[in-house]
Amino acid sequence: MNSQDDLATEHAEPDAALLASELSYRRLFEAARDGILILEVDTGRITDVNPFLTELLGFSHDEMGGKTVGELSPFKDIESNQAMLERLQEHGYVRYENLPLETRDGRHIAVEFVSNVYQAGDHKVIQCNVRDITERKQAEDEIRRLNAELERRVTERTAQLLAANRELEAFSYSVSHDLRAPLRHIMGFVELLQEDAGPTLSDSSLRHLSTVSQAAKRMGALIDDLLAFSRIGQAGMEKQECSLDDLVKETLGDFHKETTQRNIDWLVHPLPTVWGNPALLRMALVNLISNAVKFTSERAKPRIEIGGARVAGDDTVVFIRDNGAGFDPRYAAKLFGVFQRLHSQDKFEGTGIGLANVQRIILRHGGRVWADGVVDGGATFYFSIPAQPALALN
Repeated sequence: MNSQDDLATEHAEPDAALLASELSYRRLFEAARDGILILEVDTGRITDVNPFLTELLGFSHDEMGGKTVGELSPFKDIESNQAMLERLQEHGYVRYENLPLETRDGRHIAVEFVSNVYQAGDHKVIQCNVRDITERKQAEDEIRRLNAELERRVTERTAQLLAANRELEAFSYSVSHDLRAPLRHIMGFVELLQEDAGPTLSDSSLRHLSTVSQAAKRMGALIDDLLAFSRIGQAGMEKQECSLDDLVKETLGDFHKETTQRNIDWLVHPLPTVWGNPALLRMALVNLISNAVKFTSERAKPRIEIGGARVAGDDTVVFIRDNGAGFDPRYAAKLFGVFQRLHSQDKFEGTGIGLANVQRIILRHGGRVWADGVVDGGATFYFSIPAQPALALN
């Protein structure tokens, strides 16, 4: 092969490569599912437009060629051609996030419009990519609408629940107070009758009076507990860092007198600090420890264990475990209901509101309560306190 053939081959190879590159670009240009405009860098006039954009806007290739973007009716509200060119020359990039357009047939669409300056051979051109985001915007608008509707419903429902809670609390408080007056009369007249007519009454009649007196006292205890239950909902929820260790020590001090003669084996583990209302948390501990003390009363060697730890997410779980009477786990859900009891009044005194108070207190802290137990095999009560990562903000 002579030198002229070599030279021809050298020229043919770059030409073939360039042709292949141009063909590849053209195929991408024609098949793209985004609109593409090619503009002159000096004038901003359209030199080429791909099929997707002509189909999207409803204008032909010839109708769009030679015009600036601003001269096309769909883009009439875009900034002036000169302003866009100046921005491109300064930054090499122009972007419109949500550009509303009206197509030739009157459809309203939203597009994302991006312009870049790039080198094409020995000269620069502007390429504008136009992406139809109409469906995305409609979906976003629908999500915003649904969120607004949900927020409105939640606000309404919250207001209804708050009103209902206030009414229930007011009703509970009112009923509890209104019941006190007749109850005082019953107890007072029973005492008078026992004093005045006691010596003349039969043993059977005296037992009846004693039963009435005991029932009246039990009613008084129920009223006191009902008032306490209603006040929990009214109590403020100012929170602070609370040492569970200190709260447990204070609470155990309340039971010192009644447990001195019982030789209870107390096992109290170190407890973490939590973010909560100390008065309400102390009330919850009083109720739970009181239960453990009460239901181990028939044990020769009563044992009560108190512990807790951080768990996943830094929530704190506290438990109070005893070896007392326990309960049938099938009825665990009933434990935290108002006036719900799993043991007879004759065997273990109580009104059935203590655990309901515990649940209400813990729910107000955003936690939960639960229990495990076995009949005559002891019980373990748990409650959780959610983590508060930003203490200073609460």
